[in-house]
Amino acid sequence: MTSTRPGTPKTRAPHTEKPSPFGPVVAVMSIAVLSSMPPVSKHIDVPGLALAAHRFVWLGVLLTIVLYARGGRVTLRGLQLGWLPGLLFAGNIALFYTAVKLTTVANATVLGAIQPVLSLLIVGPMFGEKVRKGEVAITGFAVAGVIVVVYGSSITPVWSPRGDLLALLATLLWTAYLVAAKRARVELSALELQTVLTVVASMVVLPLALVSGQSFAVPRTDWIWLMFLVVVPGAGHTLINWAHGHTPLVLVSMLFLLNPVIATGLAALFLGESVNGFQVAGMVLVIGALSVLMFRVQRPKTVPPSTSVVGATVEG
Repeated sequence: MTSTRPGTPKTRAPHTEKPSPFGPVVAVMSIAVLSSMPPVSKHIDVPGLALAAHRFVWLGVLLTIVLYARGGRVTLRGLQLGWLPGLLFAGNIALFYTAVKLTTVANATVLGAIQPVLSLLIVGPMFGEKVRKGEVAITGFAVAGVIVVVYGSSITPVWSPRGDLLALLATLLWTAYLVAAKRARVELSALELQTVLTVVASMVVLPLALVSGQSFAVPRTDWIWLMFLVVVPGAGHTLINWAHGHTPLVLVSMLFLLNPVIATGLAALFLGESVNGFQVAGMVLVIGALSVLMFRVQRPKTVPPSTSVVGATVEG
């Protein structure tokens, strides 16, 4: 029997979840779902910051209802663990929604796909992972591919260097979010974590959107797409949080490389967004290099499970 000193804050027992054959299936489903976010958010005729506020507020209400219906609660401990991932998530979504309004879906998602590189080269060493020379060289090919994609977009009328910069900043925040969320996931269930961080994000983004003066008005024909954006990608984030505990982290990172391909295809199909040869070549180079990179890092490394980092997306 263990005892605790008076005044010592209580912590919950870690969630010890085992690998599941359904983990990879759920991961694929969640990534396919999240890939719909960039073209849908670009289609909705609402400014980026106001759109992010809409999404967080509506999703926060929905997730809170579901959490309480399942017997869960938003607790003080949950808020203590979830405020940082919520803050980072708010910044990521707000920047990404603004970026995708300015630049192409191809650019926004390919820039997001370099997140596994950030995890490998920056976050990995923070937790004792060694980076080999070959991995650095492959990373160089991936960066070269991003440059080709950006160049290909620069000769199209819808390209925006400001949009590309915001997409890159969103990727940096997403990397930090994954670290914070993975740590919080040790004590919180997937649903509780997603609920808490969404509520926190809504409390951050809503005042900023109000101060910005952006219009919150949603065209009548776009309400169905707004509800889609709230429910479907929101479910995708919850599913990926569940998959964290049941799927090898490297596999999840590799699967996220499908995101720019699916999102760009949807943008071309439903938004009529053109994709030229430079963009295609750059995407092939980025995804090919990152795929090789992810295969190389499959060898087991000594990394604390509670601080491991999975690969990327947009958002959303």
